[in-house]
Amino acid sequence: MKTILLGLFTLLFFVGKSQITNNNKELRQKIDSVLSVNTDPNGPALSVIVTENGKEILFEGYYGMADVTIQKPLTKTHKLGIASMSKQFTGMAILCLVEDGKLKLEDDINTYFPELLPDRRKITIAQLLSHTSGLPEITRNEDFMNQIFSAHTIDEIIEMAMQGEYTNMPGVEWKYCNTGYTIMAKLIEKLSGMSFDDYLNKKIFYPLNMKNTYACSYYKNADDAVPRYFKDSTGYIPATQMHFSNLIGGGNVISNVSDMGIWTNALINGNNLPSNYQLLWKSNTLNNGEETGYGLGLGINSFMDKTYYYHPGMGDGMNAVNIIFPEEEIAITVIRNMSKPEFTSIEAALSIAKVIFIE
Repeated sequence: MKTILLGLFTLLFFVGKSQITNNNKELRQKIDSVLSVNTDPNGPALSVIVTENGKEILFEGYYGMADVTIQKPLTKTHKLGIASMSKQFTGMAILCLVEDGKLKLEDDINTYFPELLPDRRKITIAQLLSHTSGLPEITRNEDFMNQIFSAHTIDEIIEMAMQGEYTNMPGVEWKYCNTGYTIMAKLIEKLSGMSFDDYLNKKIFYPLNMKNTYACSYYKNADDAVPRYFKDSTGYIPATQMHFSNLIGGGNVISNVSDMGIWTNALINGNNLPSNYQLLWKSNTLNNGEETGYGLGLGINSFMDKTYYYHPGMGDGMNAVNIIFPEEEIAITVIRNMSKPEFTSIEAALSIAKVIFIE
């Protein structure tokens, strides 16, 4: 699974006691070298933050352009789409509801939405979050994909999604499914009595002081986020300006690496999170007992014999990932405003991890 200062790049250094190395300056120089050589200083941006111990910033950097057309460099306060990296916030919101006694992960979704499934097959909350529900995938619906430039309500999105074919019976296989996360957004609204975006603000973003992070909705698009791009043979081309309400629950969060550093620190130290927060990355199992390698919003993988939790985000003009090494208490977030870059966010994050662990 797989940043720019005046002139070429901006690089912010934060010095703290590191358990990884006694020479933070040398470490930062090595990380900077890897990132600068792989980023076009005049092209779309790459932003990165590396934290340790759930509190200390080892490295924060910004390379490339927030706006390629006017050559405006990316800075610490710019906001970017993070696509499917948003799913971990939906998962955590559900865990907040579990902690508050509003639901259980093993609850059948039919209990809350009796009209959702014509055959009323039992699908649990955990299966919807862990991509084992077998529901139709919304992004495979042609009508939906032709309408992503306009705002849609949650109910409209779910209605379009459910016109598709089921992929399997619940719990039989792991198959990535955005539809489950849209249904979770609807459930959060039903049980909290709040809009999805307001609930995330109240339970996650405000308590953690994530001032540059919010969830888009029918009424609020990503108008203050940086432009997004893809690259073809002619150069960098602006990506389609879809309405982020279409990604509700599964990809509608806007953020930046500074705020994501706060978030990944919380995932390590548990501060301001529900007591069950580690279920976010505890691998779920299929009906046959096989582990899926995916929790309730984060996947599980390994690198250099070290386990990490992560979620990538990819979409029109978006490429992002956050990875957390729990034993080493190292977290890395990379966000780019470009589709399918030659140096992807995952490649950047794992390249940084390699530099750190070889030290």
